[in-house]
Amino acid sequence: MNTIVINNATYRAEPGERLLDTARKHHVHIGYFCGGNGLCQTCYVKVTEGMENLSPLSEREKAMLSQHLIDEGIRVACLTTIDKPGTIKLVTTVEEVRIMVLEHPWEIIPYQAKMGWESLVKLPDTIAMQAGRFFEGKFDGAEVLRDVVHAITDGIDLLFRAFAPPEQPATVNRVKSRPEVDRQETGRPHFERLMETSRAQLLEEHSLTPIN
Repeated sequence: MNTIVINNATYRAEPGERLLDTARKHHVHIGYFCGGNGLCQTCYVKVTEGMENLSPLSEREKAMLSQHLIDEGIRVACLTTIDKPGTIKLVTTVEEVRIMVLEHPWEIIPYQAKMGWESLVKLPDTIAMQAGRFFEGKFDGAEVLRDVVHAITDGIDLLFRAFAPPEQPATVNRVKSRPEVDRQETGRPHFERLMETSRAQLLEEHSLTPIN
């Protein structure tokens, strides 16, 4: 059993799991669309502790990551597995950008320029590696499709989590005659029920007739 800290939150992980799978299991966002085929290059993470507990850099990672990024502790989450028991700490690039936006917005443009340049430097190696895998029949199109579906599903779930209002005790509800608002629901059903209740309250307050 491993302890993995992603963006300062602690989780449990199993040896043999990809970093991407561990993050998805705990609903931590890491961008991805390629099913571990190393195509989209959106699942970069920075490992700040426990690199020795991860799988060694593969040839596919070396083809995509510049030496500068490797020295910074960057790994490709869909190509990196947990190899040994121990503690692993990492930060997602999404979290890095979020912190920049909130605390150091002037660093965003240089950061984007750096990442773009590092990708450009390795572009010939990346293309050659992907072309070789395609002609060797190692490209898993079905896995790409599955990951696209999973990514869309995760995105919808994150959207509802972001916009759904928090649960409120039944005693603070303004409409006591509507028992449906007292149900302890979460996720999309809860969100839709609250939207319908809010609409009913608005119509009632302004003496309006609903239009269906």
